[in-house]
Amino acid sequence: MIWSEPCKPSENISYYDHVISITPIGTFFIEWKSWKEYDSYSITLKSLTNEEYIGNEYTLESAKKKCYDYLLETHNKLKTYLEL
Repeated sequence: MIWSEPCKPSENISYYDHVISITPIGTFFIEWKSWKEYDSYSITLKSLTNEEYIGNEYTLESAKKKCYDYLLETHNKLKTYLEL
């Protein structure tokens, strides 16, 4: 997965610090509140028709890994479905 550099809050994209990764199933957003000493990294998948909360992690790298695992799981489900 290709991730953006960490971005500051932007009214049009996210009200929190964030990184994004655009994938065929939608855009993954990892967001955090940088003004807090300790904050979790919230993960959301936004598609054209849906917004799905994926979870929280305590490091940016583990949040990225959770997104990768979600994408891989979706791929495996689609592959199984298409082989029927």
